[in-house]
Amino acid sequence: MTTARLSPRVALSHLVYQLLLGLACFLAFLPWCVRSLRDRRQWELFSGRFGRPSGPFPQDRPIWIHAVSVGEVKAARPLVRALEERYPDLPVVISTGTATGQEIAKKTFPEHGVFYAPMDFGWIVWRTLNVIKPRLLILLELEIWPTLMRLTDRAGVPQVILNARMTQLSFESYRRWRWWVPEYDRLDLVAVQDAQYVERFTSLGVPAERVKVTGNLKHDICHLKENNFGDDWADEVGLGDSAPIFVAGSTHQGEDEIVAEAWRDAQGDHPCHLVLVPRHLERLKEIEQALDRLGLPWSRRSERVTDRSPEVVLLVDTMGELEGFFRLASVVFLGGSLVPVGGHNVLEPAAAGKPLLVGPYLETCQREADHLLAHRALEVVTDQKSLTTALKRLYEDETARKAMGDAGLLAVAELTGGVEASLAILEEHGLIQ
Repeated sequence: MTTARLSPRVALSHLVYQLLLGLACFLAFLPWCVRSLRDRRQWELFSGRFGRPSGPFPQDRPIWIHAVSVGEVKAARPLVRALEERYPDLPVVISTGTATGQEIAKKTFPEHGVFYAPMDFGWIVWRTLNVIKPRLLILLELEIWPTLMRLTDRAGVPQVILNARMTQLSFESYRRWRWWVPEYDRLDLVAVQDAQYVERFTSLGVPAERVKVTGNLKHDICHLKENNFGDDWADEVGLGDSAPIFVAGSTHQGEDEIVAEAWRDAQGDHPCHLVLVPRHLERLKEIEQALDRLGLPWSRRSERVTDRSPEVVLLVDTMGELEGFFRLASVVFLGGSLVPVGGHNVLEPAAAGKPLLVGPYLETCQREADHLLAHRALEVVTDQKSLTTALKRLYEDETARKAMGDAGLLAVAELTGGVEASLAILEEHGLIQ
């Protein structure tokens, strides 16, 4: 693949980009040092992104899948499992760009090489390509790095975006700066989640014949047969009694107090566990302080309490267990939706057959939320009062809980096929065989 732009302009744009990237790294160094004092994983991230990728890596040229953080790692799971099943001799490696993504990827794909994606400087990217020697680079969603695109192109390695999406804001930003970087015509294939994204990618220079609609890989997560949580999972986390369990997953700043107060006010004569799973573990201390202000006792998941009282909030300080807590839940609230974050994957709790409550900020998962809403598998709350009311009603009505959960299972079953469509397009274009 070669770019349609003239070489002098390409060279100038990349030179300016490298200089600006270097300046950005310099300015970010001191804040990173402060952050690394609180989160030791940042040292591993730094050495991983600026150093040589640590192996071992397969000798045969692998497919390199880049999944920047937790959401993309989850989206990669059904894709990797399908590749394992259909092409058992085809090696796969996975890179991430964040510490949390790396942690989840190592747990999810212990049988594959997992490493940090290189920082987008030419010498680092080139060294990574020489170590990995990929046969195909798959970028998930919209992880565009100009130097990686350019040098992957130069190395003759096909590169595709799967599960591609581009918000209107991102589109306008990329269009404004497209004279500089990146060159979208370097992409061999873009498989988009929805037809609305086709025009955005073609407007940025991807030839129309290379943009295909294949659906959302995350829809297929819900149909994986894996169960990483055994029959004694409830007892292990101290939730083995008969009390209902309210799971608040992927909460953000401003939501924890609302959730905790709603849980407290909704219980009445019905004791119920609260499992609080923050999206970012660096917020644990502030959540503990908020619970203390509310006079609510709490304990951390890592303390391994096996006979937890419903009066004690279970604060989850471990990664990769939210799916397991969804399985135990009686009712689920999914965070990032009562504050303007845009929501998270609403299909995961629905696929566990659980009634789901969310806030009104659902921009990143609006299509899926509307689908669940149409099936009456989801309810939107707007504040602490409405969350309390909905929670109390569901606590007291087991029939309503089951009806919402069953509706969620039905709704999720209708949204599948993204993985199969993506593999079919890759095969059609001769990118895997």
